[in-house]
Amino acid sequence: MKIYEIKASRALAPSGLPEYDYSLNPYVGCLHGCLYCYAMDFTKGPPAAAWGQVVYVKINLLELLRREVAKAKPGIVGLSTITDPYQPPEARYKLSRGAVEILAQAGFHVSIQTKSGLVVRDLDVLTRHRDAVDVGFTITTMRDKARILEPLAAHPLARARAAAKLAAAGVKVWIFLGPVVPGFNDDPQDIAEVVKFAGEIGAELVYDRYRPKPRADAHLAARYRRVEPTPRWWSRVKKTIEEICAREGVRCRDVEEEWREARRRG
Repeated sequence: MKIYEIKASRALAPSGLPEYDYSLNPYVGCLHGCLYCYAMDFTKGPPAAAWGQVVYVKINLLELLRREVAKAKPGIVGLSTITDPYQPPEARYKLSRGAVEILAQAGFHVSIQTKSGLVVRDLDVLTRHRDAVDVGFTITTMRDKARILEPLAAHPLARARAAAKLAAAGVKVWIFLGPVVPGFNDDPQDIAEVVKFAGEIGAELVYDRYRPKPRADAHLAARYRRVEPTPRWWSRVKKTIEEICAREGVRCRDVEEEWREARRRG
C-alpha cells in the first residue's frame, strides 16, 4: 500500500451523473481494491495501474473548496463518484469530514457513498447538518463472500452496523445493492438479506447491475472470473429484487431507470 500527497487544481467538478450537480473526490484511487470497480476505468496513472495498492491524497482540497463554494451555485455534491471518501487515508487526513462541513455551511447538499464504517466518526458533523446530507452504504451481500470481490473494504456487517447507527441518529441513510454480479450476489436469498436489512433501519434500497468497463472487466476476469450480465439475466434479477422489496415493504429504486428518465427530461 502506497499513499502519496499531491496538490489538485480544483475541488468541485461537474458531475456526469444526473442525480448530482457536482462531484468531489478527495482521493485518486481506492485502497479497498474492489475487483469490479468502474472507477479504475476513469482513473489515470499508478492508482489505476495498481488498483487497490496506490492512492493519491489531495492535500490542498479543503483550501480549494473554500474558495470555490464562495463562487459556485449551490447544488447536490456526490462524495465521492470515483473513489471511496472514507477509505483508510481519511482516518488521518479528514478531507471528507472537512468537505462536508464546508459544503453544508455554504448551502450545498452532500450525498455520501461508502463501503466504510469510518463515516461513523463524523456522526457529530452529519447530525449537525442532517438536513444537508445523506449517506449511502454499498452492500452487495451480507455474507463473508463479499471479501472475494471487495478484499479490503469493511465487512458488510460492519457497514450495516454503521448504517444502523447513522439511521438511529436521524441521518438519512440509503443502501446500494450494486453492482449485482451474475453468479455472485444475484441469488434471491442474497438479495433478500440486503433488502430486509434496509427495511429494518427504514432505508430505501437503490440497486444496479454490473456494467462492464474494459479495465474493470479484465481485472475481474483475471482475479475472479469472466461474467456476462445479459439483458435476459438482468430482467429476471430485476424482477426478483422488485418482488422482494414489495414483500418487505422497502422502497427500491433502479439506477438505470432513473438515468433513462433523466435523459428523457433533457
